[in-house]
Amino acid sequence: MRLAICDDNRAFLRELGEHLCTLPLIESVAAFYTIESFLSSVEEGARYDAALIDLYWNQRRTGMDAAELLYAMSPDTRVVFVTGYSDRFVQQIFLRRSNLSGFLTKPVDPRLLRQNLEKIAAEKARRRETVTVLSRGSAVTLFVDEILSLESRDHTVLVRTASGTLPVYRRLDDMETLLPDGFFRCHRSFLVNLRQVRRVEQPDLLLRDGSRVPVSRARYAATREAFLRFVGQSI
Repeated sequence: MRLAICDDNRAFLRELGEHLCTLPLIESVAAFYTIESFLSSVEEGARYDAALIDLYWNQRRTGMDAAELLYAMSPDTRVVFVTGYSDRFVQQIFLRRSNLSGFLTKPVDPRLLRQNLEKIAAEKARRRETVTVLSRGSAVTLFVDEILSLESRDHTVLVRTASGTLPVYRRLDDMETLLPDGFFRCHRSFLVNLRQVRRVEQPDLLLRDGSRVPVSRARYAATREAFLRFVGQSI
């Protein structure tokens, strides 16, 4: 795993970097003392599987700003926020557009750090997980993580992805059985990929791409619980 760590405390940065280099799943660690140097490296073409970013910086930008800018340049990079001031940010971190995967408080618990990184590694492997469907007479293979939602309409299931919508001539119940964990029936006519949910609201869910999926009043509580449970597992 290619990892970036960003913190304005040089001693913490050095200590964390040395610890990370002892973990078998870490391929490389790039350390940054400023947000600008980290973002510049990404802008210049560096790619990281994950970034551990300090939330509080003694400057204009915060870790949330860095994560949002990172998302625009490298949306696949997972972010783990690290902070000694959890009470300042805990209610805000889900309101910004980012690929958030975890939240750690200082001093960092090595066990929780490892669990976060193992989850990210598993998610990276799962991105290769596919499902094959029949659409317009042809077999189409889709990456599971790229599916946004599925809608039952006129005896057809519309599978919506970031690149378009595919009609699949199967029942929504059949598709629900076919798909792996992480999909939830938020409405009688809709399945949503919880990996793609940014925020649970009513009467709909806000997805990472800015689109929305309806959630029924009867299934709102269960949908919210399923999302929080899924996020907790991801963290």
